[in-house]
Amino acid sequence: MGLHDRPYWREDQAGGHGGTGRWTLGLPRSGRVVKVLLLVNVGAFILQALLDRPGPGGPGPLSGILGVTAAGWWQVWRYLTFQFLHGDFWHIALNMLGVYMLGSPLEATWGPRRFLAFYLTCGGAAGLAYVVIGAIFAQPGWLPLIGASGGVYGIVLACAALFPQFRLIFFVFPVPIRLAAAILFGGMALLVASSVGEALSGTPAAMGAAMSDVAHLGGAVAAAVWVWGGPRFRTAATGLRLRKRQGAWQRRLRREADEQAEIDRILDKIRDEGILRLTENEKRALQDATRKQREQEQQLHR
Repeated sequence: MGLHDRPYWREDQAGGHGGTGRWTLGLPRSGRVVKVLLLVNVGAFILQALLDRPGPGGPGPLSGILGVTAAGWWQVWRYLTFQFLHGDFWHIALNMLGVYMLGSPLEATWGPRRFLAFYLTCGGAAGLAYVVIGAIFAQPGWLPLIGASGGVYGIVLACAALFPQFRLIFFVFPVPIRLAAAILFGGMALLVASSVGEALSGTPAAMGAAMSDVAHLGGAVAAAVWVWGGPRFRTAATGLRLRKRQGAWQRRLRREADEQAEIDRILDKIRDEGILRLTENEKRALQDATRKQREQEQQLHR
């Protein structure tokens, strides 16, 4: 495949029709949610540069209040706010590049609301994974988790599932996105498994080096559940609603059949014994049936 055949390098479509006809990089057109995410993350990073200077013994004030920690697991706002803080320039630059390059086609496919829900859910799952592993290994004093990486790795997995034709630059080489995802997540899983093994053998501090990968894998797992489990869940929910409607319709038919059988019995009694032999309940049942029949006739004539 030549350079000009690649999807990220294309000729200006206006060329030959009053356009320039020049070859340009085919960058994705970002949607509303991607633009907002980029602006909010950059704004938060500037605010961190001004206010979030780490002290000698720990993180800065913003990271301490808004980052995810095992000790503050019950503070639910952290699972949202930590996704908009970053540790340094390259941290935010790479994450925002992923949001822009891969989040844009995902938003275009799913729509703004679904994409935003997906992104924040994957990020929140990353924070939850960090808290759970911290609680398991009794390390509440770990530094707060910050960064959009959980959501970004969720986007990577979703795009690998939905857009297998995409290519990522991996160690300066363009490779299929599914291969890149397999290498990334496979390497993370091996590192985490190795660190867990060392921690179980008596060195819990060994988990420290793998904590970010635990969070990344948490975001990827949430993405997998969303992408592959979501359609199955929606299908099951649709089937359940249909069964409920069918059940309600069958109950209504049985009720109407029972009511009609009762009216037939009352009419037979009138024929055999006369109307004066009806009980009060039978008279009310006959009046109700007559009223319902009139209402149905009026609705038909409207």
